[in-house]
Amino acid sequence: MRPVTLSINNIPASLTEIEAASHENDLLEIAQNFTFTGTPTTTLNLNITAPTLANVVAVLATLLEICQKGGLNRTT
Repeated sequence: MRPVTLSINNIPASLTEIEAASHENDLLEIAQNFTFTGTPTTTLNLNITAPTLANVVAVLATLLEICQKGGLNRTT
């Protein structure tokens, strides 16, 4: 799989990249190819009542970090 970079300035394009990557079989392999610019805020709380771009980006980054580790309670 090709390396993928997410941009907080273009969320639709980032979601398209995730969708394209989801056609792979191994979630850990998919997640390893994503890179981050900056330091995301870690959160598992998605505000669905009044969502903000920052909240959605933080949740997405947290999800990808968890996938890169191979699970919520793993470290690598």
